[in-house]
Amino acid sequence: MLHRITVVIIASFLFASSSSEAQIRKNRKKAAVSERTLTLYEPGEFNGVKYRLMKPIDFDTTKTYPLILSLHGAGGKGSDNVRNLRNWNEYLADEALRRKHPCFVLAPQSTALWNDPTSPFVDALDLRAEAIASWPAAWRSRIDRYQQRLTAAPKGNLHTVLKLIDEKLSKQFLIDTNRIYCIGHSMGGLGTFTAVYQHPDRFAAAIPTAGGFPPWRDASRIRDVPIWTFHGAADTVVPTDFTRYVFDKMKELNGNMKYTELRGVAHGANAIACKYSSDNAEEGYITKYASGRPDKTSDIWDWLFKQNLSHRSRKR
Repeated sequence: MLHRITVVIIASFLFASSSSEAQIRKNRKKAAVSERTLTLYEPGEFNGVKYRLMKPIDFDTTKTYPLILSLHGAGGKGSDNVRNLRNWNEYLADEALRRKHPCFVLAPQSTALWNDPTSPFVDALDLRAEAIASWPAAWRSRIDRYQQRLTAAPKGNLHTVLKLIDEKLSKQFLIDTNRIYCIGHSMGGLGTFTAVYQHPDRFAAAIPTAGGFPPWRDASRIRDVPIWTFHGAADTVVPTDFTRYVFDKMKELNGNMKYTELRGVAHGANAIACKYSSDNAEEGYITKYASGRPDKTSDIWDWLFKQNLSHRSRKR
């Protein structure tokens, strides 16, 4: 009798494991995430937030490493802990890049916009006619969408992700807190701007693609954060004016931002940004500078990993 019960328990466990693995494979295929990438990014969960973490190649527990916080776009939303690995998380798993720039890559998953509802700098829409009239046309045309998103629950889990870094990962590993970077595309691009707006002294640098900085926010809060932003000139999903607006603001504020607008590119700016090594005038890929402050390094990852929070005050 005991033997039969044991067999049933083992069979049930194997069936459950098999079903779980089958679902992961199904989700991976749907999200176009390779098996290799899925293996490199170890799954985890912290206070209800699922995430994937890729350790540095040839990981050495005695060494200190930088960390990239990678925020997915709307296509990564959910709870499967797979769709959050799309886009440049695949490229960050490239062996040559990992050997050149060993780091942790944290890819959390959200069901809502990236936002820290515990921050004192939570968005509050000013819907007075005179306030709205001052917004760029691209933002005014989508006012209903923003109002719905900013008033709908849930409010986002960026605060939990930051706690994950502070209360778990920084205690498990030697993470260089002066070299924590934030990157993201589309919803993740907007989330990257949100992260540095709400916590400008936390991030050493940021790379938002096809994102935007809402006109109701105080742009002076991000002027000292090294930001390299990309946007496709033919993007109809997220209007290019969303990035043009914040870049113009940074020019007014002597900001530490550079902007690469990609001629003829639609919503896929991230695919080009993650491999960007130099401008290409023939293709129409030209980087502009908001001031004389931004680092002129032309390779995207060389630029990112040169940025260090401890150096920021000396460059203002």
